[in-house]
Amino acid sequence: MKRRVPRHAFALPLLLLLHAYPARPADPAPRPALAPPSDATLQAALAPAPVHQEFIAAMQRVRQRLPETADSPALEAYVIHDYLVAARLRRNVADNPTAELDDTVDAFLRLHGAQPVTHALRRDWLASLADRKRWDWFLPRSVDSTDALLICDRLAGRLATGDTQGLAADALARWSLPQKQPDPCIPVFAWLRTQGLLTPDLAEARTRAALAADNPRLAREFLIDVPAPRSAALLQWIQLLDAPKAALALLSLNPGAPVEGDALVAGFNRLSFTDTNAASSLLPQLLQRGDLTPAVRTRLQRSAALGAAYSRSPGAIAAFGKLPEDASDGQVQEWRVRSALWAGDFAKAASWIGQMSPSLAAQPRWRYWRARAVAATAGPAAAAPLYAEIAGLRDYYGYLAADRLDRPYDLNTRPTPDDADLQATLAAEPGLVRAHALFDCDMADDAGVEWAVALSGAKPALKVQAAHLASRWGWYAQTIATLAQAGEWDDVALRYPRPYAAIVQDASKDTQVPGDWIFAVMRQESLFRKDAVSRADARGLMQMQPGTATALARRWNLPAPGQGSLFDPPVAVQLGALYVRELLDKYKGQLDQSLAAYNAGPAAVARWMPGNAIDADIWIENIPYTETRGYVQHILEHIVAFAKMRDAEPPRLSGLLPQVEPPAAAQ
Repeated sequence: MKRRVPRHAFALPLLLLLHAYPARPADPAPRPALAPPSDATLQAALAPAPVHQEFIAAMQRVRQRLPETADSPALEAYVIHDYLVAARLRRNVADNPTAELDDTVDAFLRLHGAQPVTHALRRDWLASLADRKRWDWFLPRSVDSTDALLICDRLAGRLATGDTQGLAADALARWSLPQKQPDPCIPVFAWLRTQGLLTPDLAEARTRAALAADNPRLAREFLIDVPAPRSAALLQWIQLLDAPKAALALLSLNPGAPVEGDALVAGFNRLSFTDTNAASSLLPQLLQRGDLTPAVRTRLQRSAALGAAYSRSPGAIAAFGKLPEDASDGQVQEWRVRSALWAGDFAKAASWIGQMSPSLAAQPRWRYWRARAVAATAGPAAAAPLYAEIAGLRDYYGYLAADRLDRPYDLNTRPTPDDADLQATLAAEPGLVRAHALFDCDMADDAGVEWAVALSGAKPALKVQAAHLASRWGWYAQTIATLAQAGEWDDVALRYPRPYAAIVQDASKDTQVPGDWIFAVMRQESLFRKDAVSRADARGLMQMQPGTATALARRWNLPAPGQGSLFDPPVAVQLGALYVRELLDKYKGQLDQSLAAYNAGPAAVARWMPGNAIDADIWIENIPYTETRGYVQHILEHIVAFAKMRDAEPPRLSGLLPQVEPPAAAQ
């Protein structure tokens, strides 16, 4: 069973710094009276190369279960030596837990309290104690309230030791969640059943919660506790989610067959987003059912309209037009405008933008499209003032508006104060000393926890100085993240570094993909973290999946990337740039489609291609995946910023985004 490491935000303020440094002074203010760190303290942040290498080698031996060697005195004195000790204890807990080892781990945890170095060890040790039924050690200790495995372990331990006071309520709270629970909860749930506590009402409510969470597989598992008379409606709901087309067709042919409104809407939602044509053809018959409430009718119509818009169906505008105004929530308000733009009906787009909520209409996105609609219906002169309102913004829509007015882009760059003395003091704070050393040893996750704990409660201005410090260390992901936490967006130079420049230059030369484009993809994909791993197992700086990388290497007659190769920057950047090159070739140089395919895959982009030539900004706006739409727009923003930061004239989006042609015309 996979065991994750919980991440807590323990408060460990930076003493005087957190309170002495002003948040954002309007005018230069006297620097806080802080004692400068000693040379010895500053030097502790970085270990001499031999000790640094000894630490990395020792950690590798732990991970690979290789024989140990004695630690040198220098390694024992290294500021992050405790992380090596904790790693060895974790390995021993996993491989050969003993009572003597329990004493050792307990002593280590007591010594270090809630320090970040204890987090993973404590979690693994508690799980081991539970596996070994050492309830006398496990139960007195608290567990993370978000850790399902340890919560179930605690429930199982209480049952095993006869501590049943209040157990039923705690176990029922866990049983009722619409989630698959870890195995240690099985005997606890069995006990609830023997106690007669799993009533039909509770069992039905749990199954309905799983269905409401759109999880028919889990609902089917839960159905075992629902008595037969109650299960028929729930089983029908499951079938509507598992096979919506067949189940809905049957209901349309049998209007007298009973069905719950929520179940009908859930199944229709699925069909609308997977097979819009089938949903549209079934809708009239379903709406004729006599058992539908007005609210359910509206929900079905809303689902059909949104599905048509996501599929760029010609019937989307008419479907939205049939909706009552009280069904026009934010999602409907946005997608009916997008459907009008796709159809080229700018008058309808302008009308629907005018009906948006004030907060939605105030977004740069819809201010731009309002200007576009006015330009199409009343002429460029009428639209010019509207474009001018957003043309100075440093974002995708601001750049599009500037293009319409033929104005230069304004990145609103404002460097932040760079206080080297204060950064030196920060660098000597124990938590940041450890964070720096961990980062240098390629333990970025642990470094990030130390960083977060050390800066907990810091004011924005202090976080800005910490961001400068991280940049000096080459920890660019932390720089960008910390600036965001401080609400600082205008230091564009600090937010757009150019790490791995030589590698990017070589990849650009080999693939003829501009270096700024490679940097932009890298920033969006990994935030320059060479060890980044996504939930889909995409890896490295360019977030390549191993299968894609292997096939790509084969096509280009390159060595197959081995396990871990995608974490090597030269390999990652070369393969990522090659993939961008292939996509650009596939889409005839269209950057927007290439970026969309890099994120969502070519199969998705194939579904999104227009039947007729269409403006690229309209095509991008109608990408149905919110993540992919934002991905394309952000990378275009990054390309502009990277060009500006090397003092080059940034490319115009109007030049990067020619019309999108239908597939036949593009061949």
